[in-house]
Amino acid sequence: MCELFALSAKYPCHIKLSLARFVAQAGSRNIDGWGLASLEGNDAYIYREPISAQQSFLARFLAHEGINGNMVLSHVRHCTVGDIRLANTHPFSREWQGQNHLFMFNGDTPDIFKLFEETKRFQAMGTTDAELAFCVLLERLIVAKTNNLNIMDTIHTFGCELAELGPCNFLYAVGSRIYAFASRRRYSAEGGKEREPGLWRLSRQCKEAQTDIAAPGIQVQPGAEVDQQVILCASIPITEEAWQPFLLNELICISNGRLIDQKK
Repeated sequence: MCELFALSAKYPCHIKLSLARFVAQAGSRNIDGWGLASLEGNDAYIYREPISAQQSFLARFLAHEGINGNMVLSHVRHCTVGDIRLANTHPFSREWQGQNHLFMFNGDTPDIFKLFEETKRFQAMGTTDAELAFCVLLERLIVAKTNNLNIMDTIHTFGCELAELGPCNFLYAVGSRIYAFASRRRYSAEGGKEREPGLWRLSRQCKEAQTDIAAPGIQVQPGAEVDQQVILCASIPITEEAWQPFLLNELICISNGRLIDQKK
């Protein structure tokens, strides 16, 4: 399955993310595309290619130079629904109300094409279940905002509906917030067995001199601020620290390195 990663911090960090090594460490063979995004205000820097990170000059450049930001997301694709092309490469992005909305997906829900009607405002440019899910989610959020409905409830309900179709884990980011939903994932080390957790998270609160978060394929330099806060989400734990598994069909909302909402 695809590999997901997200970072939310109170202050900007310097992040070096080698997607090729990151995927190799995870024991997966995801070679069908990669994407990296750093959100800033209402917009985002987005880098993506429909080739393996191992073959990508751009991915190697970003891994060497690193990027600065307090909201960073990445995705490495293993193709299940939809062929290999740019339009099927995560992250997917759409503008709505003057903000860039981003979506990354790890799962396998091919029946979404049968169960969800064609979207109205937001149309898919590719052929993946993930992009259609993103378009449907945005349509739901338009209805929720128009009718003053709770955003967390809307996203959680949609995630649970999607999880009934198959393993489903996603990251949805807008503004300063990242919404992370997890159901189940396939674990290659267990012969492709599907089980929870679909995502894991790690919280860091730094009161003294900063210690880098480092593992094969990733280095996060939290910076000099003594009250830095960082939350990481990933498909599997990527350091030896005490990562917390997501519960089945759990949704969290993180912003500026803090957990601000949670729904189980």
